[in-house]
Formats: sequence, C-alpha cells, structure tokens
Amino acid sequence: MKLKKLKNYKENTIKFFNKMSDRKHGDSFKHYDNVISWLKYCPVDILLDLGTGKGDLIEKIIMIFSKKNKNLRLVGIDISPKMIEQALNKNLSAEFKVGDSENIPFEDSYFDIITCINSFHHYSDPEKAIFEMNRILKSKGTIILGEIWLPFPFRNLVNFIFPFLHTGDYKIYSAKEIKDIFSYQNIELLEKRYIFPSNYTYLLKKES
Repeated sequence: MKLKKLKNYKENTIKFFNKMSDRKHGDSFKHYDNVISWLKYCPVDILLDLGTGKGDLIEKIIMIFSKKNKNLRLVGIDISPKMIEQALNKNLSAEFKVGDSENIPFEDSYFDIITCINSFHHYSDPEKAIFEMNRILKSKGTIILGEIWLPFPFRNLVNFIFPFLHTGDYKIYSAKEIKDIFSYQNIELLEKRYIFPSNYTYLLKKES
C-alpha cells in the first residue's frame, strides 16, 4: 500500500546527499560486519551495492575479499552524482555510476548479490525498486538489506513527519513489513539481525 504523501522524495534525496557528499553522515557502517559475515558464505562473482554513497562498503569488501577472489567484480550505483564523484575519487577497483533504484541500468539476471544499506527507506516506489532488484538478480541470488528500525509508535510518528522534511526519507519499515513487501515478489527473508539501538540487517534470497 502506497503512502499518500507529498511528492519530490527522489529530488530531495538527490539534493540532500549531494549536500552531504563531503561530510560524515549516517551509520551505514554499523551493518558492515553483518554484510561481511554473510558474504563469506555466499558464492559471488559480481555484486551490486545499490545506494552505494561514497563507496565505503565496496572499499571494505575489496579489503577483505579481493585477494581471495581475483574474479570479483563490484558495482556501485547511487542517485547522487556528488556521492558517485566521491566514490570515483577513491580509485577503487570497482565500477561506479549514477543510477536510480527504479530503473537499474543492467540486464536481467546479472548480479549474484545485491547489497542495499540505509537506502531503501528513501524509495518512494518500493515495489518498483524490488521489481528491479529481482529482475537483475540471478536465480537463487542474495539481497542484503540494511535498514533503520524503530518500535511502534515511534515509527509511525517519524513516518508522519517525513513528508515535511527535505531529506528524501519516505518510510521506516517494521521487520514484518520488510518480510512481506519482498515476499510479494518471491524474495524470501532468511535471517535478520538487530543492531542496537535502531537498525536491522536482513538476509533475503530470490526463490527462483
């Protein structure tokens, strides 16, 4: 069910993260240990980091896995041109490009794994974004999702406030909502890990 909210989430997201591109912002790093621990058991040759920001997660993955897997290919996409500019300035062995979660510029069944850390709550058409993730993910492929979490009723209060902010935030989801919205498109939630005080990392798998 779509929220009846003000428009311009996508535009506000771009403006906000362009402004934040040269500053420290957010707590995505809190998810990285969970991501790395799951990646150790997932066969991967090509990985997409959706909402990659400055490429910090890709940088960590390269540090840990590049020597173990010489064929590993990493791609980072972000809607903010300034964030991608920062990622490119790191000169990592990865491909970075500006892109939209609702129209991911890759062919069907292309990636083994998609990571998406602290980005999903900005997507004003989450069903379309999941459709795109499903489309570009190989059969039995993996999605690792990191998201903000708040208990009810604080979650509802924050969601009520979001339309009046200019950060591009659309909705904070409960763990059940994450499970349901992905399962509607045949992506199964396998595991979730709570990160104190306000994050969950989710491990999901495409069923076919």
